Amino acid sequence: MRHHCVQARAVTEDAPESIRSSRLRPTHTPTVLISRDRINEQLGKIAGLAPLDESRKAFRLLIAVLAIADGRRRERFCSGGCSHWWHRLSVPRQSSTAL
Repeated sequence: MRHHCVQARAVTEDAPESIRSSRLRPTHTPTVLISRDRINEQLGKIAGLAPLDESRKAFRLLIAVLAIADGRRRERFCSGGCSHWWHRLSVPRQSSTAL
C-alpha cells in the first residue's frame, strides 16, 4: 500500500483529509505518524506497524491516502485520458434484485 501511495504522489497536505476519510481518531498511532513531515518516510512507518489492531488502522488510513492522492492525480494528469489500467476498471453495478 505504501508503494501505491508514493506512486500516486501523496503529499503531507493529504493527511487531514485522509484522517477524516478513514474515520480514525487523530490520536491513533497511524494518524499521528501521517501528520508529521516527510510523508514518504511516515508512510513506511505506518505500513510497518505490527500489532493486528494497529495494522488494521494503518490499512484504513493508507487506503484513504491512496484515494485522495490518486483522485488528485486523475484530475491533474489523467482527465484527458491516460494509459493507467487501474483508471479503466469498471465499477460493478448492483442489480436491483441483489440484497
